[in-house]
Amino acid sequence: MEDKQYRCQICGRMVKTEHALGHIKAEEYIISLIKKDHPEWNDKGVSCPQCLNYYRELVDKTEI
Repeated sequence: MEDKQYRCQICGRMVKTEHALGHIKAEEYIISLIKKDHPEWNDKGVSCPQCLNYYRELVDKTEI
């Protein structure tokens, strides 16, 4: 069985299917931050855990 990979829309890394995170799970604010930094990003693709964790940490450190 072939191990399918996807390219992270944020950093360009190749990500294995089991590590690719669909954006339906991401919080709305995180999505807005990603779109601000990466206007080409869309919710039809996938992103790697490292990039989503980066944005989650930004939210954790920000008082909103």
